[in-house]
Amino acid sequence: MFVLLDAFALLYLLVPTLAFQFFILIKNLQLKKGITPSDRVNVPVSVVICARNEFENLKKNLPSILNQNYPYFEVVVVNDRSWDDSRFFLEDMAGRHARLKVVHVPENDKFWSGKKFALTLGIKAASYDTLLFTDADCRPSSQYWISEMMSGYSNADKKIVLGYGGYEKRPGLLNLIIRFETLQTGWLYLTSAIAGMPFMAVGRNLSYTRDLFFQAKGFSTHMHIPSGDDDLFVNQTATHRNTSVVINPKAITVSTPKSSWSDYIYQRRRHFTTSAHYHLTSKVYLAIYQLSRMLVFLISAISLAGSVYGIDDYIVPLLLTLTYYSFRWYSLVTFGKLSGDGTLGWWYPLLSVAVVLVQLRVWIENLIFGSPKAWKRK
Repeated sequence: MFVLLDAFALLYLLVPTLAFQFFILIKNLQLKKGITPSDRVNVPVSVVICARNEFENLKKNLPSILNQNYPYFEVVVVNDRSWDDSRFFLEDMAGRHARLKVVHVPENDKFWSGKKFALTLGIKAASYDTLLFTDADCRPSSQYWISEMMSGYSNADKKIVLGYGGYEKRPGLLNLIIRFETLQTGWLYLTSAIAGMPFMAVGRNLSYTRDLFFQAKGFSTHMHIPSGDDDLFVNQTATHRNTSVVINPKAITVSTPKSSWSDYIYQRRRHFTTSAHYHLTSKVYLAIYQLSRMLVFLISAISLAGSVYGIDDYIVPLLLTLTYYSFRWYSLVTFGKLSGDGTLGWWYPLLSVAVVLVQLRVWIENLIFGSPKAWKRK
C-alpha cells in the first residue's frame, strides 16, 4: 500500500501549473484570429534554398517555387558540394528561368563547410533584403505561399516571420510519429511567439531580413554547431516586437518525410542538442513548460489512483487535469486544421507517448555516441 499525497497539497501545486499551461492554450486560440494580415505587402523577396545532393527533390519541387503567384521575387539555390546531377539540372533551369540564381559551393577543406556556410553564401548572393527560406525537399502548399508569408511584414517593425513546415502523409507508424512531433513542435513555437516569447523556428518555412542577419553577425556565434541555422538564429534575434506569425493552409510548406527509422533518429539526434545553446530566458521558459506538463501528468495519475481508492478529495484535482487534457487535445486538433493536417490531432493520447519514447532514445544515443556533426547524412 502506498501513501498518496494530500489532495489539498496537489491543488496548491496544480493551480499555478494549470494557470501557466492554460495561458499557452488560450494564446493558441489566437491562431484563428487574424494572425495573417489581410494587407498584402508586395516587397521584393529572395527565396533561399540550400541543397546537397538533392537532384530528385529539386526536380520535383523547384518548379512549384519558381511558379509562385507573386510579382517580385527571385530564387537563390546554393548547390553545396553536390556530386549528383544537381549542377547540370540547376544550370539548365537557370537558363530557362530568369528568376533563378545558382551558387555552386566546391569541396574545399580550407574553408568552413556545412549548411550555415552555404546559407551565408546564398544570403550574400541574394538581390533583395527580404529573405524567405525553405529546403530542397519542400514544396509550397499553394501558389500563394510567398504572398501569404510576406503578409507578415504588414507592420514595419517586423523583421522575422515564422511559418509552419509540415510533412507528407504516408502510411505507417513512423510517418504518424514524424507528423505528430512536427505538429506538437509547431504548436509550441508558434503559440509561444504569439504569447510574446519567440524562441525557435524551422528552416523549412522562415523569413527574415538581410539587415537583421548582418546586424547579428550571421551565424558566427554558433557556426561550430552543425545544426541551428534556423532555431539558434531566431533564438538569438527574435523579440516580441520584431516577430510575426503566419499560419494558414495556403502558407505552409510540405516536406518529404524520412522513410526509415535510422534516418529519422539521425535527424532528431542532430537537432536535439541545439536547445542547450538557447538564451537563458528561453531555457527557463521551456523548462517551466516541460516541468509543468510532467507535473500535471503526475498529479493526474495520483488523483486517478486516489479516486480509484474511493477518496473523494481527489475528484477535484482529477477533474481539473482532465479539463486541461481536453483543452490541449482540442487545441492540437484546431492547430492541425490550420496547418493542413486536420485529423492528426485526434491521435494525441497515443502519439504523445510514442514521441516521448523516441525522444528518450535520441537522448540516450547522443549521450553514448555524441551528437552528429554533418548536416547531411552520407
